[in-house]
Amino acid sequence: MSQLLTVFRAARLAGVSRSTIQKRIQDGDLPTFEGMVAADDLLQLYPNTVLEHNPEIERLENIKAKAFSRRVREKLMPSPEVMFERLNRLGQELSDTRHRLVHYQDLLDEVQRRLQKGEDADSLAHWLKSAIVYTPTETPGQQLMTQDTVLRIMEAHIKIRPKGHEFWQTGNDTLLEAGLRAGLSLNYGCANGNCGLCKARLVQGEIKKVRPHDYMLSDAEKSMNYFLLCSCAAISDVEIEALEADDEKDIPSQQINTKVKLIHKLSGKVTCLHVQTPRSQRLRFLAGQQLTLTLPNGVARKLSIASCPCDDRNLLFHIPHHEADAFSETLETQLRSGDPVELQGPEGDFLLNEDSKRSQVFIAYDSGFAPINSLIEHAMALDTAPSLRLYWYAEHADGLYALNLCRSWADALENFHYRSAVDEDPVSLLLNDVEDLSQCDVYLAGPAVHMKQAEYQLLQAGLPKEQLRMDNRD
Repeated sequence: MSQLLTVFRAARLAGVSRSTIQKRIQDGDLPTFEGMVAADDLLQLYPNTVLEHNPEIERLENIKAKAFSRRVREKLMPSPEVMFERLNRLGQELSDTRHRLVHYQDLLDEVQRRLQKGEDADSLAHWLKSAIVYTPTETPGQQLMTQDTVLRIMEAHIKIRPKGHEFWQTGNDTLLEAGLRAGLSLNYGCANGNCGLCKARLVQGEIKKVRPHDYMLSDAEKSMNYFLLCSCAAISDVEIEALEADDEKDIPSQQINTKVKLIHKLSGKVTCLHVQTPRSQRLRFLAGQQLTLTLPNGVARKLSIASCPCDDRNLLFHIPHHEADAFSETLETQLRSGDPVELQGPEGDFLLNEDSKRSQVFIAYDSGFAPINSLIEHAMALDTAPSLRLYWYAEHADGLYALNLCRSWADALENFHYRSAVDEDPVSLLLNDVEDLSQCDVYLAGPAVHMKQAEYQLLQAGLPKEQLRMDNRD
């Protein structure tokens, strides 16, 4: 009798993406039982599963560094290595206990079968005397369940109703922080316990208030298990009801006074502007959207956000330099760290189709990489697409100003493929790589001069129009 695991947890233990596990299930390589995966089947498919995991030690170091002062850590807490070994030992004991229970349950089933067949008491007693002996053995299945036990201590599995999204809460993140990091568009406002917009209802499991909040829940709300996502963390695996944005209409327009944190060159012609919002007024936005930025001298420009919604305080913008352009001239010659920048927005419907299970293809022309960057990081956080492909066109090599970032994605992710197109047609490269475009969602971004031709090529090649999303930018 093998332990059953959710698909979400099976992917975690095997060290692969959810989409990889789901594809193996669809291909018939991995059987399921009422949506669950047997540990033995998982080990058979992934025999090289690393059971002696090490990132857990890194997580412990991170938790301790954030949660305790140095003096408390030194006096009260054991070293990360000792803590991990203790957790691992407890996991082994629990796993052994589970296997003992399975062994005894199997014995009871066999006793019942023999009694039904009419076996005499002496014969049954003689068999039972030897069969009841349990000999502990360290099987791969037991090791896997030990690892699962340690993971359950280190992190909690969260499921959101009604959409069914799932994510992990690790470290000392609140439920809101963990959800945003996982790419979910949860409803929230201030993120520090004042507005109550992140109100949610606990359906199953246990949570704990870990941060104070000024917002007062009514007695009726408390009796119905309502709480604030920004102030609570999960003690166990939990299921909650929470609002999530469906599209751009669910995101309110905001006006925020930010400060410049960093200005640095990405290439000779592209500058990155990094602004930071106040802690009490973060920007809620969807990947691929735009903001209007107003500089201290009153010069304004509408720009795509190049960063992921998972970090709502630190916002990045890729700004190409144009001659006689007041915005880029101010950015490069006058703007300094700490200067104020006013944000208005967000707006735009160049968004990821989060419900799609198709492969996702991104084509960026020149500085159209900015919104594509945001979409790709969001897609990585969601981890639901079978594969991600990026084609980036530039007339010259220095136009690929984030080449190392793209290469790092390709090196780190098994399902990410990247091709640069220096003075080449990126759509032609895509058509050489992918035979059936009907199995893809395609996202185009860049100057309008490139968009019309790319749209025509893709539709002629069989891409359904509803699976094409475009962000024209001059």
